[in-house]
Amino acid sequence: MADLDRIRNRAGALATVALALIAAAMGKLADVLDQNWVLIALWAASCAMAVFSVAGAASVLSARAVLGRTDTRLAAQGTRPLRASLAEAYVGTVGIGEETVRTYLTVFRDAVTLAVAAALAFFILLGGIALNEQGTKKTDETEQKCLTSTTCSAPPSPR
Repeated sequence: MADLDRIRNRAGALATVALALIAAAMGKLADVLDQNWVLIALWAASCAMAVFSVAGAASVLSARAVLGRTDTRLAAQGTRPLRASLAEAYVGTVGIGEETVRTYLTVFRDAVTLAVAAALAFFILLGGIALNEQGTKKTDETEQKCLTSTTCSAPPSPR
């Protein structure tokens, strides 16, 4: 039960972080739509991975845990000798609980992997947007500017 509680607490934190990542990605939607198709695809992949991460964390938080327990009161009232039957019951209940914790841990681990991949893709996307904007700014600065009219009559400067 303690292992399961730790996994669920971490899943709650992961869901919060992944939701914040989705909000940040949605905030960049207008900037992304002005970019080339590679950055749009990277943005879509980042959003999809973040959504799947939230889904994994939510499944860990909301799924019903199957943990076996041995009822000691009933075991004490059982027939003698008890050791063999109690040992069999204990092995069965522990096995079910261990399998449940392993399943929760696997789903949580996959959700963390998706969240990290989504964040990495989003940071690469931000870098791509910054590089595109920097390239656009340099192109705009090299053009000749006229202060008096919208068209310039001066000859272009030699390069």
